[in-house]
Amino acid sequence: MTKTKKIGILGIQGDVEEHIDSILKLGYEAKRVRTLSELEDIDALIIPGGESTTMGKIMDKYGFINKIRELNINKNIPILGTCAGMVLLSKETGVEQPLLELMDVSIDRNAYGGQVESFEKEIELNGNIVHAVFIRAPLVKKLMNDKIEIISKNEDRIVGIIQNNCMAISFHPELSEDGIIVYKYFFDRFLK
Repeated sequence: MTKTKKIGILGIQGDVEEHIDSILKLGYEAKRVRTLSELEDIDALIIPGGESTTMGKIMDKYGFINKIRELNINKNIPILGTCAGMVLLSKETGVEQPLLELMDVSIDRNAYGGQVESFEKEIELNGNIVHAVFIRAPLVKKLMNDKIEIISKNEDRIVGIIQNNCMAISFHPELSEDGIIVYKYFFDRFLK
């Protein structure tokens, strides 16, 4: 009998419950991760949206930055970063903040403006149409190597990427019905 894969959702900020609901719909186990020890028995990690500077400082203070890097690099635990999660996975943002630095990209934080400029739009993600919710969303400003796969764009702006076993998107899949396509793509690619 095959063990059900367990997905951790970093529970510092963001729509953790909405991510959990989406994961459960696909038949995976889901759990909120609030301590370093709760990272030990997961098969994949989701870093949700929130305020990336605050999240990074908390992650750094409590040892999450180093632990998540170690799990990703040494134990091949895949990571999906959404919105602020994309920022935290990046190498640089143009501002001083703790980052995981697992993806060789430069990110423009809040590229789409503030809360008032938030919007929803149909976009393509690897051949599927997804209703994407952009809230103070980042975007990829610069790819730092040619090993990064672009999986989604909003017009000519990069909003979805994959490098190694990390996937990052600038929108919130947990806030739309068909956002489940994003999770399914991530799980099919990295957990099968």
